[in-house]
Amino acid sequence: MRLSPRSQPSAESVAATSSTDPRRRRFLLTLGVGGAGAAAASIAALPAVAAEAPANTDSDSDARYRETAHVRDYYRSAKL
Repeated sequence: MRLSPRSQPSAESVAATSSTDPRRRRFLLTLGVGGAGAAAASIAALPAVAAEAPANTDSDSDARYRETAHVRDYYRSAKL
């Protein structure tokens, strides 16, 4: 069975759909570059904060477990 000429796409319509619009590409490129520039500008605007070392005030004794009165009371009340 033969197809009618109307069912076959014309060469002009195929060329128009397969080619890309350079203005659209330029817009998308500008959009991407602009977004990257905005991100870089916002990061550059942040103040630089130096990482400070925590004050070394006898940290070994702070990290140790101490059994105090309220801890002993808790353990006594939690016994089954």
